[in-house]
Amino acid sequence: MKKTTLLLLSLMLYFAGFGQTDNQDSTLVVAEGQEAQVAYNKGIELFKAGDFNAAIAQFDSAITYNSQFAKAYFNRGSAKEKINDKEGALTDYTAAIQNDTNYAEPYYARGLLKYHKNDLDGAYADFQKAAQKGLKKANLYYLTGVILFKQEDYDGAIEAYTKAIEIDPNHAFSYNDRGSCKRQKGDLKGAIEDYRKATQLDPKLALAFDNLGVVLAKDKQEDAALSAETRAIEIKPDFYIAYNNRGSMYFFLKKYDKAIADFKKALEIKSDYSYAYNNLGNALNKKKEYKKALDAFNKAIELKPDYGVAYMNRGIVKEMLRDREGRCADWKKAVDLGVEQAKTYYIECK
Repeated sequence: MKKTTLLLLSLMLYFAGFGQTDNQDSTLVVAEGQEAQVAYNKGIELFKAGDFNAAIAQFDSAITYNSQFAKAYFNRGSAKEKINDKEGALTDYTAAIQNDTNYAEPYYARGLLKYHKNDLDGAYADFQKAAQKGLKKANLYYLTGVILFKQEDYDGAIEAYTKAIEIDPNHAFSYNDRGSCKRQKGDLKGAIEDYRKATQLDPKLALAFDNLGVVLAKDKQEDAALSAETRAIEIKPDFYIAYNNRGSMYFFLKKYDKAIADFKKALEIKSDYSYAYNNLGNALNKKKEYKKALDAFNKAIELKPDYGVAYMNRGIVKEMLRDREGRCADWKKAVDLGVEQAKTYYIECK
């Protein structure tokens, strides 16, 4: 019977969803006797008071008097975001830029809208423009980092997160995500330092504790890893990923009963979590509960039909159940799905 390898969940990167509250430019324009400016100032006051529809009406008036009033377009866009008119806001931010190409804030605000629409290329271009125009916002660089991370440009992402931290040394998410970049590059020490800093800055940031736990486990610091995962669960009791990750640590420590309990808890919280079913199957296999393990792998594959590792693991259990034909079919499927390790099993079937 060959040993199988438990599939550890990859990092969970937090992609923050920032709102629109920091988009308004509340600068009053002081120039008596000019209708556009008077209407604009009234709009600013109404915006501050939370009367966004009335503010929009005043910005409308300002733009009627001065069709090139970039700040009026921008603040009208901000007010439209407040009433959930995202397309209207996008149009106004573009108009603000067209009327003042050196105005940084509309680029950032428009980039945020594009980011939340998953137009990452458009968002990145706008964030770059905002930075070039001199805007200094930690979230601007943080989201730039998120986009670069998604594109697997880890060096570029690290640079962006570092800039966010320079602007706001307390930006916990930037430390967390920079740690994830370092983790991807194999810099475990650097990742641990950044995750620890994130947890210090925000002791309630469960995902940072979870990420810290995973990297500590990779660094063979088992006790510290378990402590970090347990803290993540204490902060967020429904954090199924942390249960799965802690269960994986218990598995490698050969504490199979505790591993099974954590995998089952993860599935109690998220019943369609295929990774936990796979991991549960591995732990049950170690307990020689082969039929229960088979059921777990069946469920993992039902939820994720292209889950190659689960096919390989199911083949191992079928071997223990003397299902020679079934094991070979599963190992072949795993090989077809690109699981290199499965080749060492499938060779027995040829």
